[in-house]
Amino acid sequence: MLEGTLPHVAKVGNHIAAKFGVDDIGGRAGRAGTSDHPSGLALDFMVDTSTGNAIADYLLANQSEFNVKYVIWRQRYNDGSGWSTMEDRGGATANHYDHVHVSFKSSGSVNVTC
Repeated sequence: MLEGTLPHVAKVGNHIAAKFGVDDIGGRAGRAGTSDHPSGLALDFMVDTSTGNAIADYLLANQSEFNVKYVIWRQRYNDGSGWSTMEDRGGATANHYDHVHVSFKSSGSVNVTC
């Protein structure tokens, strides 16, 4: 599930999975563009809207503790300075309507209790 992600990313991913009951998480993967997935610095939590709202809010509320770089959810981007609407990428998954994407900073420890 979190194979190939960096240790601090996996730690946050496991914490979110336990806290919110998420069992479908994407981690390291080959992706086009500037995605952080190939380097093991991003996670995708495949969830319904209610759970996604809660996860996105929780990640941003703990941005510094979790070393979060930014969150994408429901065609919006937030790096800690508020939500910005993103361009239409053509579908529910591409527009992040069915999953919360979180990218992490490349180094540092995280303050997580699982």
